[in-house]
Order: sequence, then C-alpha cells, then structure tokens
Amino acid sequence: MKRNFYQKTLFDDGRDDAPCYMEMSVNLTDADISKFHRYKLEDYSKDVEAAGLERTWTYICEYVLTHGENAEFLNVQNFGEMYEIGLAIQDRQQKKNNGQYYTPDDVALVMGEWLDSLDGENVCDVACGTGKLILTYLDFIGYERALKLLGSGKLFLYDRDSVALRVCKTAILLKYDKDLKDKIHVIAGDFLSSKIALPKNCKVISNPPYAAIQQVGYDWSDTKVLHDSRELYAVFMEKIIKESVAAVIITPYSFISGAKFYSRRRVLNQCNGEIYSFDNVPGNIFCGRKHGIFNTNTSNSVRAAITVIRNDTADGFRLTPLIRFKSTERRDLLQCKTLEGFLSPHQQKISADTPMFYKCFKELQSLYDCVLEKSGQHTFSELVSKDGSYTLSMPSTCRYFTSAFSGVMKRNGQTTLHFDDEKKFDFAYCLINSSFAYWHWRLYDGGITYPVGLLLKMPSLYDLLSEDDHRFFKETTMEMSARADEFIIKKNNVGVQENIKYPRQYRDKINQRFF
Repeated sequence: MKRNFYQKTLFDDGRDDAPCYMEMSVNLTDADISKFHRYKLEDYSKDVEAAGLERTWTYICEYVLTHGENAEFLNVQNFGEMYEIGLAIQDRQQKKNNGQYYTPDDVALVMGEWLDSLDGENVCDVACGTGKLILTYLDFIGYERALKLLGSGKLFLYDRDSVALRVCKTAILLKYDKDLKDKIHVIAGDFLSSKIALPKNCKVISNPPYAAIQQVGYDWSDTKVLHDSRELYAVFMEKIIKESVAAVIITPYSFISGAKFYSRRRVLNQCNGEIYSFDNVPGNIFCGRKHGIFNTNTSNSVRAAITVIRNDTADGFRLTPLIRFKSTERRDLLQCKTLEGFLSPHQQKISADTPMFYKCFKELQSLYDCVLEKSGQHTFSELVSKDGSYTLSMPSTCRYFTSAFSGVMKRNGQTTLHFDDEKKFDFAYCLINSSFAYWHWRLYDGGITYPVGLLLKMPSLYDLLSEDDHRFFKETTMEMSARADEFIIKKNNVGVQENIKYPRQYRDKINQRFF
C-alpha cells in the first residue's frame, strides 16, 4: 500500500540534519496479548477510533513481532488493507484529498519483475507506505536472495508517514528474519527535502503521490519541473531519475504529452527505457475497494503509466499505445512479456520540434512515420482561418470516433472551425470524419476531450493533394452533408445534446483515399 508524502511528519526533531525516525515502544499486558490473539476487524476499528492510528499500530507491531501472526486477521497479507481502513476512520477527508492509489497485486508483481532486471546494488522503495511493492519484489526474487539483500543492508524504505513505515518494516521482519531490524534503512520524512537523498548505485521502485502541490517545501530543489508541473508525482520522478541508476515507477500517464510536463519529459532525454500506458475503460489498472472515499465505486478515472528507466544511455524511450483492456483480459495482459510485446521499436526523444511523446501501435509505426515524413512541418492549423465563411463543428468529446458537421450543432462542448477556402473545408471535413483524426488523438491524448490545440497540430497532407483528390473530397463532403440529418443522434440528459454518427462506409471510404 502506498501513502502520500505530502502529509504531516510524525517524527521530526526540527534540526537541520536528516529527519529523525523513532519507534515508540510499549509493554504488552496479558490483556493486550489476549485481545490480539482473538483480534477482529471490529476490535481494530474501535482501537483506531479510541487511541488513534499510531498507537494502535505500535501495539499491533509489538504483538506480531513477539507472538506471531493471528492467522485469521492479524497477518502480513492484511496489513495494507487494515492500514487503509484505519486511515479512512482517522481522517477520511485527508485521504480523499491526497490522491492516493494503491498498487494492486498483479501490477506490483509486474513492476517487481522489471525492477529485478535493472542494474543497481541498493534497492529503494520511495513512497513505500505499508510495503506492497517492496514485499512483492522480495517475494519475486525468492527467500534466499531476499535474505542476502536484507542482511547486506542494501534495502532503503522512504515515506513521510512513519507509522506506515513501521508497518512495512514489521511485515518484512515477520516474513524474513526479526534479527535484521537494524539492517533495514528506514527514512521518514519529506522525500523532496534536500536533507533526504538516495544511496549511490541504487535502483528504485515507486508509486509516488498523485496530487497537486499546494505548498512548496522550503528546502526543495528549485527546478523547472517543479514550477511547470506543480504536480508531486512529476517532481518525485525528477528526483528519482537524477539520484538513481534505474527505476520502475507507476504514475498517471499525463506526463507523456501534457503541456505542463514538457520540462519533465526533457529530463527523460538523459535516460532510456520504456513507457507502458493504460486506458481506464473498460478495465483500469487501479482497481479494488477504496476505503474512506465517499462512494462504493471500485474503479477510478486515472489513466496510468508504468515507466521503466535506465540511466546508462540517452537513447530515448520506447512506448506502447494506450492499452485498452477488459477486466476479463487482465490476468493475461499483466505479464511482462505480454506488455513488452506492445512496445513500438521507435525510440523517442523530446525537443522543441517534437515536444510530446506519442503512443503508437508497433504495427502502425511505419505508416505514422510515412505521414510525418510526407507532411513535413505542415499541420491542420494552416487550413483554418479566423472567420471564414465555411463553418465546421465537431463534438469536443470522443470515445471511438471523431465526427465533423457542416455548420454548428445543438450541443454543449463542441469545437467550431472556420475556413475561407472551399477546398480546405472539404479536406478538413473528410479528415475529421476519417480514422486519422481519431488516431491522432489516441496517439497524443486519448482522455475524454479532444483539445483544440492538439487538433490544430495534426499533420496535414493538403499540399500533396491532386485535382482528383480534391474532387473526391468535394463529392464526399457534399454527399455526407446532404444526408447528415439522417445520422444525428439527440440526447436530452442536459438539454438537447446533438451528436452525429455517420455509417462506417463513409469512414472506410475516406480512409482508403488517405492511406
């Protein structure tokens, strides 16, 4: 389970040196031992409400290290969910606002397997929480290798929540060797503080916090990524990249092409690796119960990316397309070899001319390379005028296709474009109603809406059109416009909302001409 760093530090002596990590000690009474021997969820909930999370877990950790696990409830497998429930009881609103997403077992296993393939002598879990990622990694490498890693003092755990850190450390000691407690490095505090640094020659596994920065720490590094993004996960990634030799990090996918993450992408130019991006419909990566959030929904709106980073060369990153999957396909999909099979062979680096990563199916890479080559620097923006007499509108939301309508539709949320040339209008009409406009959106975005700025950056082959092409686009536009009323769909959920869905035959016809 992961916890957000951007919370109050529980143990800090206030000096200008490294944060102080202390563990409260308690003496268990016979009554305590008897209670924990038969401990249930209702007992735990009452304890958190009465004594608070820190004191409750101090007693739990002391009990399990001394007397062992309670097979029915008090066991390592339940610690993460127990702690999450405790957070919900203690401060539901804080948990809701912190943007916490807990790593599912299958995702943690994939990340652990990739981490094992990376270079790095020391192993670090940044934003470790109660230890889902690191515990899964230790399980993956096997008991003997895990014992060797722990015994050599090469495991480092970072989190601002020192209670969660204690839970994580306790779980590791229970599974491996309680005598190793002085060998595990536990760093409690603000990871972005200059007081905290990763060890040399380390590799990192992390599920950092996903929340906007409300207040900058007084001793954070003053970087362009910090100023541009104002997002915790972006700044965490920047620090991890700069201080480690390799990393596996799961974050939102917005850094791949979002404008405010341009400087963050530039940091990746010093590295190489892979970026795996996932849609959130119909299935989503972050799934399962979310205690303390005010609904019972088991899904969420985050589109996630797993980034595998190597600092050995600056060759660029290979990306997958935005992977969409059904929940029934999850088990087969979330395998390292399967996911690696989605990667495009093309390595991307960021520059002023190519400021965004794009997510292309490897089967379509050569086609997209051809489009980029033939279009040169020409974009859709060259066709549009400020107030031309030809008007085109398209819904700003799209899911499986994009559509264009001659004139203005009766709906909220639409993009209206003007053209002062009929040939440009005909071409634009067909281009938006083709699969290419939708594909361009999926390459660079794929969220809910089609940003106008992204549409205007779409590559344009207009200058390569022949007179026969212009006749084709004019005739197709006239035919579709004449029949458009037949294909308008109306919904009355928020007033009248028009959309238009042309028969597939038109899209196929235009695609054939384009491609």
